[in-house]
Amino acid sequence: MKYKLLVFDFDGTLADSEVSIMESLRLVAEDFGLSGVDKENARRSIGLSLQHTIEVGLGLEPRQVPEAVELYRKHYNEVAFGLTCLFPGVKETLDLLRQDFLLAVASSKSKHGLVAMMRHLGIFERFSFIAGAQDVQQGKPAPDMVLLALEALNVLAGESLVIGDTIYDIEMGQRAGADTCAVTYGNNSTEELRSLNPTFLIDSFESVVSLVQA
Repeated sequence: MKYKLLVFDFDGTLADSEVSIMESLRLVAEDFGLSGVDKENARRSIGLSLQHTIEVGLGLEPRQVPEAVELYRKHYNEVAFGLTCLFPGVKETLDLLRQDFLLAVASSKSKHGLVAMMRHLGIFERFSFIAGAQDVQQGKPAPDMVLLALEALNVLAGESLVIGDTIYDIEMGQRAGADTCAVTYGNNSTEELRSLNPTFLIDSFESVVSLVQA
């Protein structure tokens, strides 16, 4: 088999978290007396930094963003665990993959929040490496998270596959020198994902198995 390491995005790839993110943003909008959330811009920014998602989703001035980030994290911790779930087949597929591959997560979430959610969803123990926002100087689409995983697990870029639902995930993998796999059920459209020419394009999480075992 070509690959030794599979690096997964979290939001929109492993977990269906859009509802929890949008609800947290809505509550922050209420805190600031705003009429609502620009859902389209917010959705398109999922995968980038939380600061950026808040800025474009709520239209706040830069000076307001730090306070909004703290409020978002408070609301997210209150609502997310009841609103986030794994996509169909994720847990079972991870169990198959971990028999032959190292598994890692590269997410723009805070490391603490990411680990807490992975534990809640029952998948934390399946991964050999987890990278969150605080682990790198540059977030997606910079390659830093993938490069960190490669170094930590002593794997070459050509032996790794990055799997994600956004153009930021695909660019991250490409810039790290890895192959990439875009999933079409997440936050970006098939057309957007195709524009970056990922190595693979799949419509369900379970399809990863046939790709990597070929």
